Amino acid sequence: MNEKLISDIENIRSQTNIKTVEFLRLLTELNPTQAKQQLNKIQLLDSKVIELSELLHMSTRRTKLEILDEIEQVRSKNNTHWMDVVRMCFELDEKRAQNIFYNIKECDKQIRDLSKEIADEKD
Repeated sequence: MNEKLISDIENIRSQTNIKTVEFLRLLTELNPTQAKQQLNKIQLLDSKVIELSELLHMSTRRTKLEILDEIEQVRSKNNTHWMDVVRMCFELDEKRAQNIFYNIKECDKQIRDLSKEIADEKD
């Protein structure tokens, strides 16, 4: 597999994560109370993901797949909280929120194109 393509995807994902945090910054500016509430929910679930991830490296009665399933469930809840942040931003300042969303969409396109290139590689 092409390491350069994987590295490119990783860099774009990092950019997307930075852009996603821009929604939290915008919400903090527009409604600090809601931003704090959402961030608290996100941080609690992030802590749970870290805790579960650490279990993957330790001996446990649970299988690795059971732990991964639980991580997936927690991440799903966390994603809902992030989308709540996005919704609030669109309600409070649609133009600025739309600009952030556009930038994320462009990163997603780049990831899609690079992923296709990896998937289409012949060994």
